[in-house]
Amino acid sequence: MIVAGEASGDIYGAHLVVAIKELDPCIEFFGLGGPEMDRVGVRIMYQLSAMAVVGITEIIPKIRYIFRALRELKLVLKVTRPDLLILIDYPGFNLNLAKKAHSLGIPVLYYIPPQVWAWWERRVRKIAKMVDRVAVILPFEKEFYRKHGLKVEYVGHPLLDISLPKSGEEKIKESLDINHKRTPILGLFPGSRDEEIVRMLPAMIGAA
Repeated sequence: MIVAGEASGDIYGAHLVVAIKELDPCIEFFGLGGPEMDRVGVRIMYQLSAMAVVGITEIIPKIRYIFRALRELKLVLKVTRPDLLILIDYPGFNLNLAKKAHSLGIPVLYYIPPQVWAWWERRVRKIAKMVDRVAVILPFEKEFYRKHGLKVEYVGHPLLDISLPKSGEEKIKESLDINHKRTPILGLFPGSRDEEIVRMLPAMIGAA
């Protein structure tokens, strides 16, 4: 089972599935995801489009769907006993699944685990009790999780493995119609969720 509750996790999960299938094409995947994971053959039981929220007001209309998905995925874990549960980010939801999987003796791999080093370091003890291995994307995270007793692998940021056009600075400026060589370029990155873009991008553009 593989679970990604956000658009970025859907992209990373799809690339992970492709990489695993290159090693063994017979492995079957199912779980929670979006169009990218669906495209590479994951059997999607719940769509992440109904899961991603920003702020407390947006969770209210989705709360019943989220809790139903969590409840039913726990049941699926119990009935199917998958060989491995792969969790991608989305800690509020995924740590609940990790706890259930651990109680059933199902191994848990957390790919892109919670950034507890930034906001709640004590929570890493809870993660260590439920997760068998973590795969981190930032170099310093390996030592952080290792010192708390977790088996950890540094795998690098998945965006670096996604094929993108390789353009020099001048070619990028040309494509953006920026003529002066010293013209500064400011990147605005509001997030991967639709709600984040709608809410944050106008304010970021205004501030820029």
